[in-house]
Amino acid sequence: MQNETEETEAGIYKLTMDQEQAKSRARALLDVIENMYEIRITNLEQVIEAITEKTLDEQKILTITTSLNSWVAMNPMDTGEVEIPMEVVNELIRLI
Repeated sequence: MQNETEETEAGIYKLTMDQEQAKSRARALLDVIENMYEIRITNLEQVIEAITEKTLDEQKILTITTSLNSWVAMNPMDTGEVEIPMEVVNELIRLI
């Protein structure tokens, strides 16, 4: 399991991971959101799968989860449990 660095046409390097590394990274970032807002994302595995099916790029995963953090912040839940709509996840993935 080794990360690969790839240079884009613009001379920017991006870090790609294998599927398991990408899932671990997405899970860790989503865990931070859960801990910060003291919530539980009920569809966590589905969100992780959706993200890592579309990208293994570490920067894109960070951007998507940061956007999800903003979504959670703007949609407070009283129950402590949050189901992130897959339409939101898929739209963020599409935009990144």
